[in-house]
Amino acid sequence: MRKRPAFLIALAIFLGLSSTVLGQSFGLTVSGGLASSRMNDMKYLQEHILGTYPVPGKITSSFPPYTSVTISGFKQLYDQIRVGGAYSYTTTGGKSSYADYSGNISTEMTAISHRVGAYISYRVLGGNRLDLSLNGRMDANITSLTIQSYYEIYTYYNGASNKYRSISPSASVEAELMYKLKGFSLGMIAGYLADLAGDLKDVENGNALLDPNDLEHTLVSDWTGWYVQLKAQIWLKF
Repeated sequence: MRKRPAFLIALAIFLGLSSTVLGQSFGLTVSGGLASSRMNDMKYLQEHILGTYPVPGKITSSFPPYTSVTISGFKQLYDQIRVGGAYSYTTTGGKSSYADYSGNISTEMTAISHRVGAYISYRVLGGNRLDLSLNGRMDANITSLTIQSYYEIYTYYNGASNKYRSISPSASVEAELMYKLKGFSLGMIAGYLADLAGDLKDVENGNALLDPNDLEHTLVSDWTGWYVQLKAQIWLKF
């Protein structure tokens, strides 16, 4: 009989924890904005390609901050902590060209990043309307690079397209400020991504994209940089 109070206490604790787990909230977020990227090797390659033009061409775009979109789902573990998974799409690129009355030359480089990973969020400050959180995320970063070159002289046209891919681990930290409304929240995030640059390889034959001036060095993608996004969040309860 002495064991019964201890059993009842343990049962009450178990039921309490179970109700807490079952009462946990789930949510979805969508955010979009701008992201910068280091891309030193890509800028170097762009300069090299420009130097091969038979005429003095010009770089009109060189991997500027560009579109970044993130979709995530999360689970609220505790009042201040949530965990989840996320997918991010980011793109940037470069363009160089030359044109006169007889024809034109152009090279376009398009880089796309697909990041998939997990994150954890900790709410630092919270109120009836505003929440300030710090987030950390780890990802696998898959980069697709397309280089398209073509020239046109009077009525003659020729061109080539090459595709490369790399995979690299990446990590990011960010600050998140959200304004709470009924059933959803709106806000913004600002963060920094550190990408452990991945070797670029030809999609068709697997050959490395080598430095044209140093064949012992493989060129890499590097998405390291800052990003800022507007964010929308909705809550789902099961």
